[in-house]
Amino acid sequence: MKISNSTRTSIFTVLLVTVVTLGIGSYSAFHTRSAELSEVNASLDFVAQEAIDNPEQSIGAALFAIEQLTLNATLTLLTEEGQETLVRESSLSYLGAPAKDLIEKATARPVSIKSGDPYQLRAVRLDEKDFLLIARSTNAIDEHFEVNLRALGVVTFFVDLIAGVLLFFFFRRANRRDEYASLARMQEFLGDASHELRTPLTVVKGYVEMLSKKQLVTAEDQDRAFTRVGTEINRMENLIQDLLLLAELGESGSRDIEKMDVSELLSAHGTDFTTLNPGRKVVLKIENDLVVVASRDYLSRFIQNAFTNIMRHTSADAAVTITCSKSGKNVLIMIEDAGQGLPEGAYAENIRSLNRFDKSRSRENGGSGLGMSIMSAVIEKLNGTFSLRKSALGGLAVVASLPLAKD
Repeated sequence: MKISNSTRTSIFTVLLVTVVTLGIGSYSAFHTRSAELSEVNASLDFVAQEAIDNPEQSIGAALFAIEQLTLNATLTLLTEEGQETLVRESSLSYLGAPAKDLIEKATARPVSIKSGDPYQLRAVRLDEKDFLLIARSTNAIDEHFEVNLRALGVVTFFVDLIAGVLLFFFFRRANRRDEYASLARMQEFLGDASHELRTPLTVVKGYVEMLSKKQLVTAEDQDRAFTRVGTEINRMENLIQDLLLLAELGESGSRDIEKMDVSELLSAHGTDFTTLNPGRKVVLKIENDLVVVASRDYLSRFIQNAFTNIMRHTSADAAVTITCSKSGKNVLIMIEDAGQGLPEGAYAENIRSLNRFDKSRSRENGGSGLGMSIMSAVIEKLNGTFSLRKSALGGLAVVASLPLAKD
């Protein structure tokens, strides 16, 4: 199943929003938990230090420190035999001293004890055998942490929902704008196409009517009429084919896009053009191994249209130069002729559907008048740029730039 660009963009945006929201929220939740644990550990260290600083009255000093800080802490005395005496009780569900190795670690720093009611433990060695154990529950900290994580999940859900809704309306508005623009282009296209088809149809209708009413009596007049009708029919056929190609180029998809050697393609067409035009001086300036991502059919049509325009609109001995070279990250294709060129204002004119720079040229030569429009549409379809310039040979230079294929 093909996924549209808007869907891919929406999925990526929502994922990005999710990652950012979870990242910031998670950092905040863990930082808060760490700060709360640090506060608990600092209070345990303070009580332990008071007991250490008063070895003769360790238990009393510890109790005084707990009262001084108003701590909710449990204080017990553990003997060598494992007997434990509860000195001070707290809200902690204390189930007895943990393993001896944990107690040894707790003499240096507070350690976390995982149980039904988790707590932080700090131990003070009273002599070589007995320990004073100080414990504070961390159950409230864990509950806060879980609440923060649940809140983060809810916030993330609503942020994603808002992002999804905003993206939906954004792309719907963008699609409507594109649809309106496409409709406007289609209306202009259909209007221009109907205008272009009306002329040959009028000619054909007129001659057919004259022939049917036998107004053309002589064989010479009838032959001229049939020839004229055939010419106009051919012109309509060319116009319809070009209109269909322009319509195809306007669609979102592209046919047979692949990596291809544009140097080889242009050389082959250039050689054919030279063979079919022996009276012309044709110069090929083509660098080797220039690869682009394109449709061979589309690019061939571009080259053929350029050569067809030269054969239709220049003298049989007009020189031609075909250039294909690397220009930065692009391939530059330039086809120049020594013909009469275009009117001065045509070089700055926007190339669009059915735009003729010299309206008489196409009718005289049987063309549809869409050659330049097709060439421009082909290059645009292939993510390139197209322009018309004055040729160094004195005529027209057709210039196209296509991005080089990435390795």
